[in-house]
Amino acid sequence: MDAPATRDRLLAAAERLFAKGGEEATSLRAVTREAEANVAAVHYHFGGRDGLLREVLNRHIAPINTRRRELVAAAQARVAAPALADIVDAFVRPDLETLAELRQTEPQMARFIGRAYSQPSTAVAAAAAEQFAATAHTFTPLLADQLPHLADDELRTRLDLVVGIITGLFARANPTGQAPPLDTEDLDEQARRLTAFIVGALSAPATRDDLR
Repeated sequence: MDAPATRDRLLAAAERLFAKGGEEATSLRAVTREAEANVAAVHYHFGGRDGLLREVLNRHIAPINTRRRELVAAAQARVAAPALADIVDAFVRPDLETLAELRQTEPQMARFIGRAYSQPSTAVAAAAAEQFAATAHTFTPLLADQLPHLADDELRTRLDLVVGIITGLFARANPTGQAPPLDTEDLDEQARRLTAFIVGALSAPATRDDLR
């Protein structure tokens, strides 16, 4: 058995079937039939179904986080303390780039990613927590410096809401040429619109106890 080829076939089959029918409705045996492999191969390469699901998501999410770190490093190379808008742009632009690519090639996968993160199973929640921890480690200190009026817990809450906005864009993804996200196909304009909205939301006054 060609181990790398089997692993790749399992990932490709899982992506297709999870995207088409959702991870809850897709059995492991359906994946192995599609990949012309066996259940033992799934356990060998991924440790089981949950590991396979995490790897499918990580294949798309990990490159987004790598791109985020590249953009924020570029912003810091230009100026020691990047403006809030530059930090937010570095956070959201990689998602928009990935979404644009998936709308052309795999709109179902874009919707699967959105669904998976908005209604996570235990396996998805673990993958999401893993990836979000890496992102938070990079961005939270930068955002905290720009938003000193926010307590740590309120900043975390607002970041969770930002992630919800982004996953909503994935969940509603249409193929290229149909109802583009943020009403434009221009990626730079998408980034400007989304960044402006998020900057406004993050910069809003802190919640006061007397307003609750």
